[in-house]
Amino acid sequence: MFFPAFINLYRRRDLLFALTAKELKTRYKSAVLGFLWAFLNPLLQMAVLSVVFTFIVRIPVQNYPLFLFAGLLPWAFFSQSLVSGTGSLTANRDLIKKAAFPREILPISIILSNLINLLLSLAVLFPAMLIFTKISWTLALLPFVILLHVIFIVGIVLIASSLDIYYRDVSFIVQALTLAWFYLTPVIYPVSMVPERFVDLYGANPMVGIISLYRFALLGGNLPTVFAVAASLFWAAALFILGIIIFKKREPLFADWI
Repeated sequence: MFFPAFINLYRRRDLLFALTAKELKTRYKSAVLGFLWAFLNPLLQMAVLSVVFTFIVRIPVQNYPLFLFAGLLPWAFFSQSLVSGTGSLTANRDLIKKAAFPREILPISIILSNLINLLLSLAVLFPAMLIFTKISWTLALLPFVILLHVIFIVGIVLIASSLDIYYRDVSFIVQALTLAWFYLTPVIYPVSMVPERFVDLYGANPMVGIISLYRFALLGGNLPTVFAVAASLFWAAALFILGIIIFKKREPLFADWI
């Protein structure tokens, strides 16, 4: 099941790239600033949250804007991919009914378009890193962290999108869970603020290890706990495998359900 799926995806890579480009063009075509919003959105969000959590709530973190930015960017990649990817099949019902192609291309194209946004946004972070921090060898880990993140997202989006095409409540459930998930992930605060008795339970959240790895790769500092990293690796592998199995099992019925 796995190798044929990868082979089919590779053979239709032209369609995958075309849909990814279409997603990016559709997102920004009516905007005057176009692709600049890929930079402006995270910068504006970082500016507002930095003011709130530096001068009002006062989270004691050195270079808090960079700390926040290094967490917001991967979170935005995750949340946007999950929410948009979940509804990607129902949003392309006409294409599913009329053409024969690997259906996983639809949610994966959403993930790739958001990955491009992540990479563009990281380009904004690097100059700030050069000014306010020292570039560390840990930056070499960034491609591996991004790969882990993508594998995790692909798995969970394949599951959610294949369920959403039959159970339309899934999109609403995903949106609600994503909001709660944000506050259970160290995006706006450090893991050190979590009460010690809850650290292990907290670390079971796969996004804890992933966000912590991003920060370690980009800003250096302390390594995330072994348990948090192991949990992220486990959930990424498990959901990726499970996502492919569930998606391919339900795929023949998509045209009927939609």
